Amino acid sequence: MKRLLVFSDSHGERMALRRIAEEVWRVYGPVDAYLHCGDGARDFQAVTDELKAHDPQAQFFQVRGNCDWSGGEDLPWQRVVEIGGVRLFLTHGHLQAVKSTLTILNDEARGCGCTIALFGHTHEPAMEMYSVLLLNPGSAQTGQYLVLELKDDGQPRIHLDRLRI
Repeated sequence: MKRLLVFSDSHGERMALRRIAEEVWRVYGPVDAYLHCGDGARDFQAVTDELKAHDPQAQFFQVRGNCDWSGGEDLPWQRVVEIGGVRLFLTHGHLQAVKSTLTILNDEARGCGCTIALFGHTHEPAMEMYSVLLLNPGSAQTGQYLVLELKDDGQPRIHLDRLRI
């Protein structure tokens, strides 16, 4: 099984990312991959060394959000990553108009051969099944996050959560 910690929309709240990671380590255990869906590129970069120190085997992926004006210019707007044999579409979501519809996101992710799409932008946690499973961790700025466990057969176990402490 692979355990992924997904953040989005931290908007300068680096301490929230640290607190979320500490809670996940305590409640769920080690993390195999950390993903940030944008609007906090510099935050994620600032805590990466701490996360690596705790989970040295972990992979790190991020994309640029519409508010990542400085420190995220070299990041892609979207990307496809494969973890545990599962193809994931990672994006912020503003380019797919996720505040209005999830159809564009679903179609782009499916077109890339992905079975799961991870996005942010709305600041609201979401879990929607179209032809692709669409997941939004909510806003890390307010303590929201997603733990996505990918079983060995590729089936997901989803934990949309919020800081307890």
